[in-house]
Amino acid sequence: MLKKILNSLTFKPTSMFLAAIFLFISVTIPVNAETIVVKAGTPVYLELINSIDGNNVRQGQMVDFRVTSDVIVNGEKIIAAGSFAKGQIVSQKDNNFCGQPGEVEVAIQHVIAADGTMIPLSGNSLADEGADKIVLSITLTILCIFGIAIKGGKAKIAAGSGLQAYVASNTEVSI
Repeated sequence: MLKKILNSLTFKPTSMFLAAIFLFISVTIPVNAETIVVKAGTPVYLELINSIDGNNVRQGQMVDFRVTSDVIVNGEKIIAAGSFAKGQIVSQKDNNFCGQPGEVEVAIQHVIAADGTMIPLSGNSLADEGADKIVLSITLTILCIFGIAIKGGKAKIAAGSGLQAYVASNTEVSI
């Protein structure tokens, strides 16, 4: 039965017609789509979603940010408030014995526009350094009270910490 269908005179033209329609539909761009260029230097206001504990993250780990206000270009909302952005832990050091403080630094990477385009960001980073207890540790060690066992403070960045980032390079976004 299948052999009959495959060898019929109408099978090949019908299958070619359906393939052409599928191809046309899959690559057709809406006629009313417009492209806007988001210029380098456009500010994007962000906040950290979850707290970062310097002892529980590692260099290279990605962290989440949320856009706090709409980014409007030429009267169009390009990045909506509440959109997600990504940052990366660029340096991290655990707090340690002898009073050495912990450190953590997060650099912003990119944000997702309303059309799904990934827009690269740059700008200030978020960083924290724990309390330095080296002097206390040395003093207690000299007094033979095991001051060497004192750890420095943990580095922590609180959820909701704000960051102003900037679009790193001109990026086209469809609206």
